[in-house]
Amino acid sequence: MNEDRFLQRLREDARSLQHDIDSVTVNRAGARIRARLDQPVSVSDIIVAWIRPLAASLTAIALAAVISYTIQDRNQLSIADLQQYSFGGEAYSAGE
Repeated sequence: MNEDRFLQRLREDARSLQHDIDSVTVNRAGARIRARLDQPVSVSDIIVAWIRPLAASLTAIALAAVISYTIQDRNQLSIADLQQYSFGGEAYSAGE
């Protein structure tokens, strides 16, 4: 199937999905927008609108830091573990 036939077929299929907007729909949408704009906005609404996303972002960053620190801490070997070895069922350290 070439590109021209594909696009033509796509347009034909999408034609049935188109929605014709009538004047009632336009008036309803305009009324909803005007009602939303006419609502009074208090200072607390503005503060909440800014603080919620900020708090969520900081929480996500803190959670990622805790998870990465935990994974890194589990993967690191301590120096004491590297200096100890066992031979013949007894444990020795490199300092002895």
